[in-house]
Amino acid sequence: MNDFDRKYADSTSPVPRYERSAEQPFADAPVRIIPPSERDPAIAGSSLSDGGKALVTALMRTSRPRLFPGGGLGIEYGALLKTVARPDLLAPHIAEVVAHLRAARIDLLFVPGMSGYPIGAMYSQASTIPALLLKKQPYPPSDETEYAPGAFVIPSYTGSGDTLISADTAAAADILAAIIDRQLAAQTDADTISIIVRIAGADEIIDKATMATAITETAPTFCRAVIEELLAARKDQIGNRRVSIDVTVATWVTPLLKGYNRAAEILQSRCGITPFAGVTITSLHVDPPAIGIEGIGVLACAEEGNE
Repeated sequence: MNDFDRKYADSTSPVPRYERSAEQPFADAPVRIIPPSERDPAIAGSSLSDGGKALVTALMRTSRPRLFPGGGLGIEYGALLKTVARPDLLAPHIAEVVAHLRAARIDLLFVPGMSGYPIGAMYSQASTIPALLLKKQPYPPSDETEYAPGAFVIPSYTGSGDTLISADTAAAADILAAIIDRQLAAQTDADTISIIVRIAGADEIIDKATMATAITETAPTFCRAVIEELLAARKDQIGNRRVSIDVTVATWVTPLLKGYNRAAEILQSRCGITPFAGVTITSLHVDPPAIGIEGIGVLACAEEGNE
């Protein structure tokens, strides 16, 4: 991972572009691979939290490394995180995330794309924090698209070509209106008004921190634009009082984080955020299929169809 994984397009582009390079398989096999027969004792004896242990157990049941057209080496975990909602397998991890979100006083979750929305929706429901799905569209669009504030472009991970990421303004306005009205009601007699919105990003994996960086940098721009319109519609209520707006991305939450890409370190360096992750991946191997887990070691994937 290096800073070439995040760059902006030329100045002729109507929206910023974030770049991420494809990953390559590890050249060397790990020294020691824990076979499936030893997996459960290794997980039980690890330093992981209860949520992390349950997540690793579920991950190794259904997932394995795979080469993706747009992202290179990754993990196929659709049966756990992308195409299903599995509170029976994820409940301990979700409880840990909820505690983290509440400690960070989060008002709104940003979830990039449908692949992240099953877990994002579970985080939202359990924490009672509203979640805003960021739409993914082909880029450039075929029609005269009006770009929402904060829209950006990033290469597709699972396919080829670029993807336009943007938020639904009407949905955001409906969510933010309730947040703003609560804050205005609490400041009825104040000489000045302060509107504070704290955002958390929620994704099914943080791979190179490129998507997390993009959202951390663009979400405040989008929310501020929506908030300014909402405040303009409440001018009679506000009167001549000065209004300050503070919108920040305060944290990121995810089941999986790729530690070997230095994702946490890079997000901390760029944005001052240390993401909360259920499991940190230390390596991926395709021959034989295996996944390295921080706090445990490298776990062999079961043969397909045998577990």
